[in-house]
Amino acid sequence: MEQMSLNKLNIEVVALKRQMSEMQSLIQEDLEFARGTEEAWKEIDEGKCTTHNSVEEFFESLKNDN
Repeated sequence: MEQMSLNKLNIEVVALKRQMSEMQSLIQEDLEFARGTEEAWKEIDEGKCTTHNSVEEFFESLKNDN
């Protein structure tokens, strides 16, 4: 096993901390997306969404919203 100098070990620790920070940021984004998705599904389950029987009906509803 190779012996590491304190300087080299410190460089490795700093690199690992940087990677963990980046991962934490990505995990936070994933959690926010999951919360939003869960909230949307709750609204769908509660019937708080609109449905359209055709693409034309969907586009018509968009025109009427403006």
